[in-house]
Amino acid sequence: MTTQPTNPFAAPLADISATGKPEADQAYPMTATATAVIEDVPEPHCGKVRTLGMRFLLGLPQVLIPITLGILFYTLAAFGPVWLNLGGNASLALLVASIILFFTLIYILTNAFCQDRWWETLLRRQIDNRSAPWIARESFPSEFVTLTSTQPQSMASFQLGSNEAEIIDIGLLQLDKTEGEIVLECDNRRYRIPRGSLLLCDVRKIKLQSPWIVVVNLACQTSEGPHEFCIMPADIQPWLIFTAQHRKKQAERIASEILALPKVD
Repeated sequence: MTTQPTNPFAAPLADISATGKPEADQAYPMTATATAVIEDVPEPHCGKVRTLGMRFLLGLPQVLIPITLGILFYTLAAFGPVWLNLGGNASLALLVASIILFFTLIYILTNAFCQDRWWETLLRRQIDNRSAPWIARESFPSEFVTLTSTQPQSMASFQLGSNEAEIIDIGLLQLDKTEGEIVLECDNRRYRIPRGSLLLCDVRKIKLQSPWIVVVNLACQTSEGPHEFCIMPADIQPWLIFTAQHRKKQAERIASEILALPKVD
């Protein structure tokens, strides 16, 4: 028994004796028979797309569009009847027309400034400039995806950190049905994942920037041990309620196509 006095105001201590690297401790449903290869994109092409400046520029319309349209809608609805000297019925008609115009413009402008479409265009241009990219456009189609970390386990209230997943990269996903492998050519890294190296492939929800997002959770065997990450399908729908359902269907499609890849020895 310790003789040291206890401090009732001290923060509680976490028991970390039983914790370890999640990838090493977790039991996966599949057994790997091959090894995936993950390496950094060679310079000078590494990290040239999703820079801090481009993230700011592409995120700016998401802030300016609602503010600008909100000001226009309020001005038209509040002062339009006075400026045009309209009566009660005409004022109501103007209000209805303003609401229709407001949501129509949101639909058009949000669709026009969809971030994933801009990211895909910029990334494809960058990959075209690489001397030896791992994806081959003439062989199989590729699609834009976002790579995220897996969601951390819930932490105690006294522990610092976040329970949300993080975006780690953006890339083009290609499923090579001849070689039986998943190929990811990303902004920072590139992945060549044989079907036989998979330890896990399922669809789940993670918390990313507050909302819950449906993703494909992948784990593969590498020379350094298991590596786990998530693939988020491209967001190409302007309405959030439709986007969530569309992304769920896209995630299920990607997962089923990955599992359908042949195991090539």
